[in-house]
Amino acid sequence: MTRITVLGSGREVGRAAILVENGGRGILLDYGVTFNENDIPIFPGHVRPRDLDGVVLTHSHLDHIGAAPSLYISMGPRILATRVTLEVSRILLYDMIKLNGIHLPYDESSVDEMVSRAEQTDYYRVYEVGDFTLTLLPSGHIPGSASVLVEDPSGTRILYTSDINNIETNLTRPLDYDGVKPHVLVIESTYAATNHPPRRDTEERFYNSIREVVEEGGTVLVPAFSVSRGQEIACILASRGFGHPVWIDGMIRQVAEIYMANRGEINKPEILEKAFQEFNIVRGWQDRRRAYKEPGVILASAGMLKGGPSLYYLKKMATNPSNAIFMVSFQAPGTPGREILETGTFGEPRIPVKARVEWFDFSSHIDSGGILGIVKSMKSLERVILVHGVPEAQEILASNIREETGINALYPETGSSIEV
Repeated sequence: MTRITVLGSGREVGRAAILVENGGRGILLDYGVTFNENDIPIFPGHVRPRDLDGVVLTHSHLDHIGAAPSLYISMGPRILATRVTLEVSRILLYDMIKLNGIHLPYDESSVDEMVSRAEQTDYYRVYEVGDFTLTLLPSGHIPGSASVLVEDPSGTRILYTSDINNIETNLTRPLDYDGVKPHVLVIESTYAATNHPPRRDTEERFYNSIREVVEEGGTVLVPAFSVSRGQEIACILASRGFGHPVWIDGMIRQVAEIYMANRGEINKPEILEKAFQEFNIVRGWQDRRRAYKEPGVILASAGMLKGGPSLYYLKKMATNPSNAIFMVSFQAPGTPGREILETGTFGEPRIPVKARVEWFDFSSHIDSGGILGIVKSMKSLERVILVHGVPEAQEILASNIREETGINALYPETGSSIEV
């Protein structure tokens, strides 16, 4: 009998960790963290490295990799991931250690050990790990991201989607589950009760809004996630021949260099290369002070304005009504970005934001309609397990799945186990 244990991401967004066990041995799919209100990392449930035949890291976001180095403090199990995931993960984990090292059980040496032991995987290739077979499939979420098809010794097939997207972007092609016939689907449900607007419409509204501000003499700050979102926004501007200055600041550049060195993982690599050839890279404080004083666009990390260069620019630009703050990333509760959207102020004491503020839905997660479409397309399905979402929305989606397909849909809490 195979057992699936939700060590993290059960009725919560973040700290993804799914353990698949059979005969006392296990495969761990992701091992991420979430952060509390004080930015202290919260780990998933414990698993002993010696009980694992393998670990798969599906992509490089911290909520999927942030706890993984703790498995490699002393040796550690076999680990698989795509080359892009491994290279970007090293950068993000080093950065997390710099910011949160006092709260972590591991240091850079554990990260190095993990990455050095990892096997760089290819999509569609079958890997034998213990008594399981694993196949990584393109998930469409960010460059190098993967879903994992696990087959146990009895032939039961479990598809763990991780984070997925079913639309084409400049950086990614849509997920590819062609011919995949799982019995159990463990699927993300970040947007379980929400549908995204058409991507093309969002891009056009974003681009036209930027042009309005810049052509009237203002500067636009676009805070963006360093991994994928910042590069995608750069591509949107480059593909339209934006004729005004664009400055790129923060870790966005480092991640872009990894993407450009792995052109095969990028949907439209020529556009990404064009962006980083034509746009200005901030290389020091002199550039940083210059960037916000001239009409143009500043694309900077971090995406929620919690720190990094984007917070510096916010403080310089927020009180000028000619400027704009255009948010393109999810804004978590309690972050400066969320506070600006809800109250029009930030910081202590509160600083009023007089600049134009807008939020644009550039999510790299599949929406409710897309999830339902995947479930309906898989005729072999016997059970659906919703993870990586909030319970109120998951309850709605689970009910819709049961009513429209007759398939049993669950949304277990973290710590729950399901036998399949």
